[in-house]
Amino acid sequence: MNKKIKDSFARILPSYITAAFQKWALVTKEKMASPLDHDPKFPHYWSEHPRDKVFGANTNAFSSRFSGFSICHPIYHENTMLLATKHAIYSAAVSTEETATFMLLPSWNKDMTTNPYASLSRKCPHMCKFLGTIPSNQLQYAKVPFWNNIQIPLSKHSW
Repeated sequence: MNKKIKDSFARILPSYITAAFQKWALVTKEKMASPLDHDPKFPHYWSEHPRDKVFGANTNAFSSRFSGFSICHPIYHENTMLLATKHAIYSAAVSTEETATFMLLPSWNKDMTTNPYASLSRKCPHMCKFLGTIPSNQLQYAKVPFWNNIQIPLSKHSW
């Protein structure tokens, strides 16, 4: 997939959501972020770009198991969200330490039955729990600071 197209699927969570996970779920790691959109209050974050090491990022969230308490908000691309869900489930299944990965994934058309990542989660009820839904009219994403491409506009969410 073209990097510009892939980047157009990026969404930045509002800081009040990440702050709530830090305070109430003891989250200390942010998976699939970038130096331009990660919450600096997290001591550890993962980016897919090796160049981000200079900004303190760990690279490639899939290169190691998810462990401890983390938040994962992958780009809104079906395959990436499915891969992230599979990786989180596998990581928790083989972990010898307490592990919880809070996945923030979209519910297209208010129907989670057609999403492959949601189907996978439902097949593992002993490992996965749906904690809640944020209605689209109550979620305002932060502005993507690195998007400045006129040819490919930043896609708008429609759910």
